Amino acid sequence: MVIFFIYASIVMMCLMSFQVYYLLPNKTSFDRVVFRLLLVMLFHVSFAAMFIDIIKGYQYVDRGAPLGLLYGPILYFAFLAYEDKHQKMKTVFLHFMPFLLFLGIYFYFLSSEAFRVEFSKTYYFLLYSSFGLSWMIYPIVIMFKGRGLDIAMSNIKRIFYFSIILLLVLAAFIIPLISAQFLTQARSSSQISTITIYMIMLFGAIIIYNFLLKELVERKSVRQEFDFLNHPFPVVEPEVSLLELQAANPKLTNYQDRVMNYLQQQPYLDPDFNLETMVKDLKMSRSMISQFFKEYFKQNVVKTINSLRIEAVCKELERPDFDKNMEDLALQCGFSSRASFYRNFSMEKDCTPVEYREQIKSKLS
Repeated sequence: MVIFFIYASIVMMCLMSFQVYYLLPNKTSFDRVVFRLLLVMLFHVSFAAMFIDIIKGYQYVDRGAPLGLLYGPILYFAFLAYEDKHQKMKTVFLHFMPFLLFLGIYFYFLSSEAFRVEFSKTYYFLLYSSFGLSWMIYPIVIMFKGRGLDIAMSNIKRIFYFSIILLLVLAAFIIPLISAQFLTQARSSSQISTITIYMIMLFGAIIIYNFLLKELVERKSVRQEFDFLNHPFPVVEPEVSLLELQAANPKLTNYQDRVMNYLQQQPYLDPDFNLETMVKDLKMSRSMISQFFKEYFKQNVVKTINSLRIEAVCKELERPDFDKNMEDLALQCGFSSRASFYRNFSMEKDCTPVEYREQIKSKLS
């Protein structure tokens, strides 16, 4: 009876989270990853309820499913989405390769009774050991890569990330118990282990719902404060300076003034500058800043900052007495690597920095 209550609670929290998600304005890539996580959780708990407790005699259908291998990669890609880092399909495929590999074995496991009789213990042991490794490795990688974000990132997202990480690490300690049950055919503590695992999942669903609900309230208030829908901002071309922007828009709100004055100080020339730096310096939420950039500059924060950096590069290249090498210029204007500098410059100007300098020299002569 307890397990059915837990199943129902998880389903209810997922459905409530879906409703809040669809009400969210300006959905980010992070929001979309969270939505996919909810889909996996809803399918997982429905699948378990169906084959463990509703349809008797088919527990192996749920226990052999490799769904647990999805949570680590999804958590990792949520972290990357939060950092505005987009991954190639090849990278995504590699991270989900263990799931796809076990999925192929799982289909054979379901179709062959002889395979289940002879190799079920080995299959369960390998599968749940993989769960444990995935649930430990991904949180460790995320904690290592995100060790500098624990102060700058918003409270809601920090709670979301570290709560989920702790849950996955906790779940990893349950794996040896489950593996031992499969290997020894023990059944006495099976119900306890199942309840524990789905209680962890319920706690995760509650955290996600809380995160989405607070994001909805915050973004709705941001939209009302800026009133972007009724008073849209003009498109800003990269060649227009910030001073010209302010002159063209004398009725900027306090938030707009704060951001524009801040950008005039050119903090983005620091290679370590990012959105979290702005959140900390401006004492504004990540959502509010992102909303401002999307509506004002018609592009996200990362692209806008890189455009401003390229603008600073061009001003240096246009000086008659310019004599720096390109690596020093890139670092001076906020680019941490030569590759990033050349890539962004080519995207903005359709030529390399060297070619741009040659064009300027020909005009000067």
